[in-house]
Amino acid sequence: MENKGIVTIFRFDPTVDKEPRYERYEVPYEYWHRVKVIDTLRYVYEVFDPGLSFREPCRQQICGACILFVNKKSVLACEAFSEKEMVIEPIPNRVVLKDLITESSSG
Repeated sequence: MENKGIVTIFRFDPTVDKEPRYERYEVPYEYWHRVKVIDTLRYVYEVFDPGLSFREPCRQQICGACILFVNKKSVLACEAFSEKEMVIEPIPNRVVLKDLITESSSG
């Protein structure tokens, strides 16, 4: 498993799930460790699970729509690089709409 990275992603759809869960995915680390967290999420979406929900960023690192918790640190998914082992979660203290999408604070 040397050439694989492990990505563990928070999953929860409050319309159907009683409790949140975490799904674990193996991604080719030799490539993905050089790309952003958002690219790793896209890879998981395209290869493993098209039901995964996350916000697409502006790609200019200014809007903040892609803010997530990665290994217990707040990051912009469009800015932070992937790591060999990652736990990706929604930002705490926000209502989860589905998976990594949370209700945005107004104002």
